[in-house]
Amino acid sequence: MKIKTKLHTDAVKEALLSLSDMEFYNTIHHWLDRISQKSWEAELLDEMQFALGYELESGETLQSYRNWDELMYAEPDCEDVYLIAPSPLKLRRYIDKMDSHSFYHNIIYLAGKAYGDGEMGYPPNAFCDGYEFLENLVASLRKNQPSQEKNHHSETFRIINQTQYNEGFFQVSEHWRTYSGGKVTDFVLLTSN
Repeated sequence: MKIKTKLHTDAVKEALLSLSDMEFYNTIHHWLDRISQKSWEAELLDEMQFALGYELESGETLQSYRNWDELMYAEPDCEDVYLIAPSPLKLRRYIDKMDSHSFYHNIIYLAGKAYGDGEMGYPPNAFCDGYEFLENLVASLRKNQPSQEKNHHSETFRIINQTQYNEGFFQVSEHWRTYSGGKVTDFVLLTSN
């Protein structure tokens, strides 16, 4: 890795990790959401989520699996599958332990896929060093850093997305968790077919 690339990579990592837990968590999930809107990126999105510690959970046995192959091998007829995100602390620890090379090839790659349309400059690739993108990414992350005096209001983050194969009348379409004043509350959104 070039020295300039390493310096830019380390600056992005420092800016990302300096966010509050919720802002950090929501930033990563915002990038994943942007990628999920591109239908041709579905397999890549799965790989990225599993690399970040997401797990699949069987709605029938409540058993967790690290990828689709494990799930299909153990429960080939399973129809209720949930994608479980790691906790903000677990995700932070995982990313904090990454060396510059791993961070560049995983997290910056993730951000590059999320903003691949050039709105922040062009991300690093075989034809471009991506320094403008990395500088804009650092600036974007730093503007979201909490100030010392800021009062933190209620924050929300998703913990479960359901992957549905069945045709039930009511289905769980989204689970989320709120955190306010030191108290965690879980919610479930039901939709009907």
